[in-house]
Amino acid sequence: MKKLLLSMLAISALAVTSCSSDDDSNNNNNNGNVIEGTVITGTITEDLFVPKGDYTLRGTVLVEDGATLTIEKGSTITVTSADESTGINVLMVKQGGKLVAEGTAQEPIIFTSEGQGAGEGGDWGGIVLHGRATINGTDTNPLSEAGQLPYSGTNDADSSGSLKYVRVEYAGVPSSDGQFEYNAFSFFACGSGTIVQNCEAYKGADDGFEFYGGTVSATNLIAIDMEDDSIDWDQGYRGTLTNIAVYQSNNIGDFAFELSSRKTEWNLEPRSNPTVKNVTIRGNMKAGKSAFDLKEGTAGDFDNVKVYNVEYVAFVNNQVTQVEDGSLKMTNANLVASIGLVKNNVPDNTTDLTDMLFVQNSNAVGANLSAFDTWSHNSELTW
Repeated sequence: MKKLLLSMLAISALAVTSCSSDDDSNNNNNNGNVIEGTVITGTITEDLFVPKGDYTLRGTVLVEDGATLTIEKGSTITVTSADESTGINVLMVKQGGKLVAEGTAQEPIIFTSEGQGAGEGGDWGGIVLHGRATINGTDTNPLSEAGQLPYSGTNDADSSGSLKYVRVEYAGVPSSDGQFEYNAFSFFACGSGTIVQNCEAYKGADDGFEFYGGTVSATNLIAIDMEDDSIDWDQGYRGTLTNIAVYQSNNIGDFAFELSSRKTEWNLEPRSNPTVKNVTIRGNMKAGKSAFDLKEGTAGDFDNVKVYNVEYVAFVNNQVTQVEDGSLKMTNANLVASIGLVKNNVPDNTTDLTDMLFVQNSNAVGANLSAFDTWSHNSELTW
Protein backbone atom coordinates (compact mmCIF):
# COMPACT_ATOMS: atom_id res chain seq x y z
CA MET A 1 0.00 0.00 0.00
CA LYS A 2 1.81 3.08 -1.23
CA LYS A 3 0.46 6.59 -0.69
CA LEU A 4 0.57 9.68 -2.91
CA LEU A 5 -0.38 13.19 -3.65
CA LEU A 6 -1.22 12.91 -7.34
CA SER A 7 -1.93 15.82 -9.63
CA MET A 8 -4.72 15.03 -12.03
CA LEU A 9 -3.84 14.85 -15.68
CA ALA A 10 -5.50 17.21 -18.09
CA ILE A 11 -8.50 15.56 -19.66
CA SER A 12 -10.07 16.06 -23.05
CA ALA A 13 -13.68 16.00 -24.12
CA LEU A 14 -15.14 12.73 -25.37
CA ALA A 15 -16.96 12.80 -28.68
CA VAL A 16 -20.12 10.70 -28.73
CA THR A 17 -23.02 10.31 -31.09
CA SER A 18 -26.62 9.47 -30.33
CA CYS A 19 -27.64 5.90 -31.03
CA SER A 20 -30.46 5.04 -33.36
CA SER A 21 -33.02 2.28 -33.01
CA ASP A 22 -30.75 0.19 -35.28
CA ASP A 23 -27.89 0.67 -32.82
CA ASP A 24 -30.17 -0.53 -30.02
CA SER A 25 -31.15 -3.60 -32.00
CA ASN A 26 -27.64 -4.54 -33.08
CA ASN A 27 -25.87 -3.91 -29.80
CA ASN A 28 -28.54 -4.68 -27.19
CA ASN A 29 -27.91 -1.20 -25.85
CA ASN A 30 -30.37 0.71 -23.72
CA ASN A 31 -27.74 2.98 -22.21
CA GLY A 32 -27.79 6.18 -24.22
CA ASN A 33 -25.04 7.14 -26.65
CA VAL A 34 -22.81 4.79 -28.63
CA ILE A 35 -19.12 5.59 -28.76
CA GLU A 36 -17.87 7.19 -31.94
CA GLY A 37 -14.60 5.75 -33.19
CA THR A 38 -12.29 3.35 -31.39
CA VAL A 39 -10.65 5.55 -28.73
CA ILE A 40 -12.00 5.70 -25.17
CA THR A 41 -10.77 8.99 -23.72
CA GLY A 42 -11.75 12.07 -21.75
CA THR A 43 -14.67 12.68 -19.41
CA ILE A 44 -17.87 10.67 -19.70
CA THR A 45 -20.76 12.78 -18.44
CA GLU A 46 -23.72 10.73 -19.74
CA ASP A 47 -24.39 7.07 -20.41
CA LEU A 48 -22.07 5.63 -23.04
CA PHE A 49 -22.18 2.23 -24.73
CA VAL A 50 -19.08 0.58 -26.20
CA PRO A 51 -20.09 -2.22 -28.60
CA LYS A 52 -17.99 -5.37 -28.96
CA GLY A 53 -14.74 -4.52 -30.66
CA ASP A 54 -11.12 -3.47 -30.26
CA TYR A 55 -10.47 -0.09 -28.64
CA THR A 56 -7.69 2.11 -27.32
CA LEU A 57 -7.84 3.62 -23.82
CA ARG A 58 -6.05 6.97 -23.79
CA GLY A 59 -5.23 9.26 -20.89
CA THR A 60 -7.27 9.61 -17.71
CA VAL A 61 -10.78 8.44 -18.53
CA LEU A 62 -13.30 9.67 -15.96
CA VAL A 63 -16.85 8.38 -15.55
CA GLU A 64 -18.72 11.16 -13.80
CA ASP A 65 -21.47 11.02 -11.17
CA GLY A 66 -24.71 9.93 -12.83
CA ALA A 67 -23.06 8.41 -15.92
CA THR A 68 -22.65 4.73 -16.79
CA LEU A 69 -19.95 3.38 -19.10
CA THR A 70 -21.11 0.03 -20.54
CA ILE A 71 -18.62 -2.20 -22.37
CA GLU A 72 -19.96 -5.12 -24.35
CA LYS A 73 -18.66 -8.67 -23.89
CA GLY A 74 -15.77 -9.77 -26.08
CA SER A 75 -14.19 -6.31 -26.25
CA THR A 76 -10.45 -5.69 -25.94
CA ILE A 77 -9.24 -2.31 -24.68
CA THR A 78 -5.53 -1.64 -25.19
CA VAL A 79 -3.15 1.08 -24.02
CA THR A 80 -0.69 1.74 -26.83
CA SER A 81 3.06 2.05 -26.37
CA ALA A 82 2.86 5.59 -27.74
CA ASP A 83 0.31 6.57 -25.11
CA GLU A 84 2.32 4.87 -22.37
CA SER A 85 5.18 7.23 -23.12
CA THR A 86 3.06 10.38 -22.77
CA GLY A 87 1.57 9.93 -19.29
CA ILE A 88 -0.86 7.98 -17.13
CA ASN A 89 -3.59 6.00 -18.86
CA VAL A 90 -6.27 4.84 -16.42
CA LEU A 91 -10.01 4.18 -16.18
CA MET A 92 -11.56 5.91 -13.17
CA VAL A 93 -15.16 5.87 -12.01
CA LYS A 94 -16.12 8.69 -9.66
CA GLN A 95 -18.65 8.46 -6.83
CA GLY A 96 -22.09 8.03 -8.35
CA GLY A 97 -20.71 6.85 -11.69
CA LYS A 98 -20.82 3.25 -12.87
CA LEU A 99 -18.77 0.88 -14.99
CA VAL A 100 -20.71 -2.05 -16.44
CA ALA A 101 -18.26 -4.47 -18.05
CA GLU A 102 -19.94 -7.85 -18.28
CA GLY A 103 -18.11 -10.44 -20.33
CA THR A 104 -18.64 -14.18 -20.40
CA ALA A 105 -16.37 -17.20 -20.03
CA GLN A 106 -16.31 -17.47 -23.83
CA GLU A 107 -16.04 -13.71 -24.42
CA PRO A 108 -14.23 -11.96 -21.56
CA ILE A 109 -13.51 -8.25 -21.58
CA ILE A 110 -9.76 -7.68 -21.72
CA PHE A 111 -7.90 -4.55 -20.64
CA THR A 112 -4.28 -4.84 -21.71
CA SER A 113 -1.28 -2.93 -23.03
CA GLU A 114 0.69 -3.01 -26.23
CA GLY A 115 3.94 -3.06 -24.27
CA GLN A 116 2.84 -6.10 -22.25
CA GLY A 117 4.90 -5.09 -19.25
CA ALA A 118 8.19 -5.18 -21.11
CA GLY A 119 9.46 -1.91 -19.61
CA GLU A 120 10.23 -0.98 -16.01
CA GLY A 121 7.10 -1.04 -13.88
CA GLY A 122 3.59 -1.43 -15.22
CA ASP A 123 2.17 0.06 -18.38
CA TRP A 124 -1.07 1.70 -17.25
CA GLY A 125 -3.29 2.46 -14.26
CA GLY A 126 -5.93 -0.26 -14.31
CA ILE A 127 -9.54 0.15 -13.17
CA VAL A 128 -10.32 2.45 -10.23
CA LEU A 129 -13.79 2.63 -8.67
CA HIS A 130 -14.85 5.21 -6.06
CA GLY A 131 -17.91 4.52 -3.90
CA ARG A 132 -19.88 5.89 -0.98
CA ALA A 133 -19.65 3.00 1.50
CA THR A 134 -18.22 3.42 5.00
CA ILE A 135 -14.55 3.27 5.90
CA ASN A 136 -12.75 3.75 9.20
CA GLY A 137 -10.57 6.67 10.14
CA THR A 138 -10.98 10.30 11.03
CA ASP A 139 -10.39 11.88 7.62
CA THR A 140 -13.05 14.26 6.34
CA ASN A 141 -13.75 13.76 2.65
CA PRO A 142 -10.71 11.56 2.04
CA LEU A 143 -9.16 11.50 -1.42
CA SER A 144 -8.03 8.37 -3.16
CA GLU A 145 -4.35 7.74 -3.68
CA ALA A 146 -5.18 6.77 -7.26
CA GLY A 147 -6.45 10.05 -8.65
CA GLN A 148 -7.04 12.23 -5.59
CA LEU A 149 -10.80 11.79 -5.95
CA PRO A 150 -13.27 11.68 -3.04
CA TYR A 151 -14.52 8.37 -1.72
CA SER A 152 -16.43 6.94 1.27
CA GLY A 153 -19.76 7.88 2.83
CA THR A 154 -22.61 6.18 4.67
CA ASN A 155 -24.19 3.96 1.99
CA ASP A 156 -22.87 0.42 2.42
CA ALA A 157 -25.24 -0.76 -0.34
CA ASP A 158 -23.78 1.67 -2.87
CA SER A 159 -23.08 0.44 -6.40
CA SER A 160 -20.20 1.42 -8.66
CA GLY A 161 -21.31 -0.96 -11.39
CA SER A 162 -20.69 -4.54 -12.44
CA LEU A 163 -17.50 -6.37 -13.47
CA LYS A 164 -17.88 -9.90 -14.82
CA TYR A 165 -15.23 -11.88 -16.68
CA VAL A 166 -12.81 -8.96 -16.81
CA ARG A 167 -9.04 -9.29 -17.25
CA VAL A 168 -6.67 -6.46 -16.34
CA GLU A 169 -3.17 -7.07 -17.65
CA TYR A 170 0.18 -5.27 -17.14
CA ALA A 171 -1.16 -2.49 -14.92
CA GLY A 172 0.80 -0.79 -12.12
CA VAL A 173 2.33 2.24 -13.82
CA PRO A 174 4.07 4.61 -11.34
CA SER A 175 2.27 7.82 -10.41
CA SER A 176 3.51 11.08 -11.85
CA ASP A 177 5.34 11.91 -8.61
CA GLY A 178 6.80 8.42 -8.24
CA GLN A 179 5.21 7.86 -4.83
CA PHE A 180 3.17 4.76 -5.71
CA GLU A 181 2.07 2.44 -8.49
CA TYR A 182 -1.52 1.94 -9.58
CA ASN A 183 -3.16 -1.42 -8.91
CA ALA A 184 -4.88 -3.63 -11.46
CA PHE A 185 -8.22 -3.22 -9.64
CA SER A 186 -8.73 -0.52 -6.98
CA PHE A 187 -11.97 -0.44 -4.96
CA PHE A 188 -12.26 2.76 -2.91
CA ALA A 189 -15.19 2.43 -0.45
CA CYS A 190 -17.26 0.42 -2.90
CA GLY A 191 -20.55 -0.85 -1.54
CA SER A 192 -22.28 -4.21 -1.63
CA GLY A 193 -24.30 -3.17 -4.68
CA THR A 194 -21.11 -3.35 -6.75
CA ILE A 195 -20.82 -6.70 -8.55
CA VAL A 196 -17.37 -8.27 -8.97
CA GLN A 197 -17.26 -11.76 -10.43
CA ASN A 198 -14.66 -13.68 -12.43
CA CYS A 199 -11.86 -11.12 -12.61
CA GLU A 200 -8.16 -11.58 -13.28
CA ALA A 201 -5.17 -9.40 -12.39
CA TYR A 202 -2.25 -10.44 -14.56
CA LYS A 203 1.43 -9.47 -14.31
CA GLY A 204 0.98 -6.04 -12.78
CA ALA A 205 3.69 -3.97 -11.12
CA ASP A 206 1.70 -3.30 -7.93
CA ASP A 207 -1.27 -5.02 -6.24
CA GLY A 208 -3.83 -7.15 -8.00
CA PHE A 209 -7.01 -6.32 -6.05
CA GLU A 210 -7.01 -3.65 -3.35
CA PHE A 211 -10.02 -2.86 -1.16
CA TYR A 212 -9.95 0.52 0.63
CA GLY A 213 -12.74 0.03 3.15
CA GLY A 214 -16.26 -0.57 1.95
CA THR A 215 -18.42 -3.68 1.71
CA VAL A 216 -18.09 -4.90 -1.87
CA SER A 217 -17.88 -8.69 -2.24
CA ALA A 218 -16.17 -10.66 -5.00
CA THR A 219 -16.27 -14.17 -6.39
CA ASN A 220 -13.70 -16.01 -8.52
CA LEU A 221 -10.67 -13.72 -8.38
CA ILE A 222 -7.33 -14.84 -9.78
CA ALA A 223 -4.06 -12.93 -9.48
CA ILE A 224 -1.01 -14.12 -11.41
CA ASP A 225 2.54 -12.86 -10.92
CA MET A 226 1.77 -9.51 -9.37
CA GLU A 227 5.02 -7.75 -8.47
CA ASP A 228 3.63 -6.50 -5.16
CA ASP A 229 0.68 -8.04 -3.29
CA SER A 230 -2.09 -10.05 -4.92
CA ILE A 231 -4.92 -9.17 -2.48
CA ASP A 232 -4.74 -6.10 -0.25
CA TRP A 233 -7.27 -4.57 2.11
CA ASP A 234 -7.40 -1.80 4.72
CA GLN A 235 -9.55 1.08 6.07
CA GLY A 236 -12.22 -1.22 7.49
CA TYR A 237 -12.97 -3.50 4.55
CA ARG A 238 -15.88 -5.89 5.34
CA GLY A 239 -16.91 -7.75 2.20
CA THR A 240 -16.87 -11.45 1.36
CA LEU A 241 -14.27 -12.94 -0.99
CA THR A 242 -15.08 -16.37 -2.41
CA ASN A 243 -12.91 -18.65 -4.54
CA ILE A 244 -9.60 -16.82 -4.66
CA ALA A 245 -6.53 -18.11 -6.53
CA VAL A 246 -3.07 -16.57 -6.20
CA TYR A 247 -0.18 -17.78 -8.32
CA GLN A 248 3.30 -16.40 -7.74
CA SER A 249 6.22 -17.66 -9.78
CA ASN A 250 9.33 -18.25 -7.71
CA ASN A 251 10.84 -15.00 -6.41
CA ILE A 252 8.15 -12.84 -8.04
CA GLY A 253 5.94 -10.62 -5.93
CA ASP A 254 5.60 -9.70 -2.30
CA PHE A 255 2.77 -11.13 -0.14
CA ALA A 256 -0.20 -13.03 -1.53
CA PHE A 257 -2.42 -11.22 1.02
CA GLU A 258 -1.35 -7.97 2.75
CA LEU A 259 -4.05 -7.19 5.29
CA SER A 260 -4.61 -4.17 7.49
CA SER A 261 -7.38 -2.34 9.29
CA ARG A 262 -5.93 1.15 9.68
CA LYS A 263 -2.32 2.28 9.63
CA THR A 264 -1.24 3.77 13.00
CA GLU A 265 -4.87 3.65 14.27
CA TRP A 266 -5.39 -0.08 14.63
CA ASN A 267 -8.63 -0.13 16.59
CA LEU A 268 -10.82 2.36 14.77
CA GLU A 269 -14.28 1.17 13.76
CA PRO A 270 -15.36 -0.33 11.53
CA ARG A 271 -12.49 -2.79 11.74
CA SER A 272 -11.42 -4.66 8.62
CA ASN A 273 -13.19 -7.98 9.06
CA PRO A 274 -13.98 -9.76 5.78
CA THR A 275 -15.09 -13.33 5.23
CA VAL A 276 -12.82 -15.25 2.88
CA LYS A 277 -13.73 -18.69 1.56
CA ASN A 278 -11.92 -21.18 -0.67
CA VAL A 279 -8.40 -19.89 -1.25
CA THR A 280 -5.41 -21.44 -3.01
CA ILE A 281 -2.01 -19.77 -2.81
CA ARG A 282 0.96 -21.05 -4.75
CA GLY A 283 3.64 -18.87 -3.19
CA ASN A 284 6.89 -17.45 -4.49
CA MET A 285 9.28 -19.07 -2.01
CA LYS A 286 10.83 -15.64 -1.62
CA ALA A 287 13.33 -15.22 1.19
CA GLY A 288 11.88 -13.41 4.19
CA LYS A 289 8.29 -13.42 2.88
CA SER A 290 5.03 -15.18 3.71
CA ALA A 291 1.70 -15.89 2.07
CA PHE A 292 -0.17 -13.64 4.53
CA ASP A 293 1.09 -10.38 6.04
CA LEU A 294 -1.32 -9.72 8.92
CA LYS A 295 -1.02 -6.29 10.49
CA GLU A 296 -2.52 -3.07 11.81
CA GLY A 297 -5.54 -4.47 13.60
CA THR A 298 -7.14 -6.51 10.85
CA ALA A 299 -9.63 -9.23 11.68
CA GLY A 300 -10.95 -11.80 9.23
CA ASP A 301 -12.62 -15.19 8.96
CA PHE A 302 -10.92 -17.56 6.50
CA ASP A 303 -12.17 -21.03 5.61
CA ASN A 304 -10.84 -23.73 3.26
CA VAL A 305 -7.35 -22.36 2.66
CA LYS A 306 -4.57 -24.18 0.80
CA VAL A 307 -1.06 -22.70 0.91
CA TYR A 308 2.23 -24.14 -0.36
CA ASN A 309 5.61 -23.20 -1.85
CA VAL A 310 6.27 -20.56 0.84
CA GLU A 311 8.83 -20.03 3.60
CA TYR A 312 6.11 -18.92 6.04
CA VAL A 313 2.34 -19.05 5.84
CA ALA A 314 1.73 -15.93 7.94
CA PHE A 315 3.51 -13.01 9.54
CA VAL A 316 1.70 -11.71 12.61
CA ASN A 317 2.51 -8.09 13.33
CA ASN A 318 0.47 -5.56 15.31
CA GLN A 319 -2.85 -7.41 15.61
CA VAL A 320 -2.02 -10.17 18.07
CA THR A 321 -5.19 -9.21 19.95
CA GLN A 322 -7.32 -10.29 16.99
CA VAL A 323 -5.53 -13.64 16.83
CA GLU A 324 -5.90 -14.19 20.56
CA ASP A 325 -9.60 -13.26 20.70
CA GLY A 326 -10.42 -15.38 17.63
CA SER A 327 -11.62 -12.57 15.38
CA LEU A 328 -8.75 -13.35 13.01
CA LYS A 329 -8.66 -17.07 12.22
CA MET A 330 -8.21 -19.60 9.43
CA THR A 331 -10.14 -22.85 9.66
CA ASN A 332 -9.94 -25.90 7.42
CA ALA A 333 -6.39 -24.90 6.50
CA ASN A 334 -4.05 -27.10 4.44
CA LEU A 335 -0.64 -25.49 4.97
CA VAL A 336 2.87 -26.37 3.81
CA ALA A 337 5.83 -24.09 4.56
CA SER A 338 9.56 -24.65 4.39
CA ILE A 339 10.40 -22.74 7.61
CA GLY A 340 7.25 -22.28 9.69
CA LEU A 341 3.54 -21.61 9.71
CA VAL A 342 3.59 -18.42 11.79
CA LYS A 343 6.28 -15.85 12.45
CA ASN A 344 5.42 -13.61 15.39
CA ASN A 345 6.94 -10.19 14.64
CA VAL A 346 5.61 -8.51 17.80
CA PRO A 347 8.38 -7.35 20.15
CA ASP A 348 8.25 -8.83 23.64
CA ASN A 349 5.56 -11.32 22.62
CA THR A 350 6.89 -14.86 22.35
CA THR A 351 3.52 -16.63 22.21
CA ASP A 352 3.24 -19.44 19.69
CA LEU A 353 0.18 -18.28 17.78
CA THR A 354 -0.08 -21.24 15.41
CA ASP A 355 -2.95 -23.06 17.06
CA MET A 356 -4.77 -19.79 17.76
CA LEU A 357 -4.61 -18.68 14.13
CA PHE A 358 -5.03 -21.99 12.29
CA VAL A 359 -7.34 -24.96 12.51
CA GLN A 360 -5.54 -27.33 10.18
CA ASN A 361 -6.93 -29.93 7.81
CA SER A 362 -4.57 -31.60 5.34
CA ASN A 363 -7.55 -32.51 3.14
CA ALA A 364 -8.67 -28.93 2.53
CA VAL A 365 -8.75 -28.32 -1.23
CA GLY A 366 -8.80 -24.53 -1.40
CA ALA A 367 -10.12 -22.79 -4.51
CA ASN A 368 -11.94 -24.45 -7.37
CA LEU A 369 -9.38 -23.69 -10.06
CA SER A 370 -11.64 -24.92 -12.86
CA ALA A 371 -13.70 -21.76 -12.35
CA PHE A 372 -10.89 -19.87 -14.12
CA ASP A 373 -10.76 -22.06 -17.21
CA THR A 374 -11.26 -20.62 -20.72
CA TRP A 375 -11.36 -16.92 -19.79
CA SER A 376 -8.17 -16.31 -17.76
CA HIS A 377 -4.47 -17.19 -18.05
CA ASN A 378 -4.98 -20.07 -15.62
CA SER A 379 -4.63 -22.70 -18.35
CA GLU A 380 -1.01 -21.57 -18.84
CA LEU A 381 -0.03 -22.37 -15.26
CA THR A 382 1.30 -25.48 -13.57
CA TRP A 383 -0.09 -25.43 -10.07
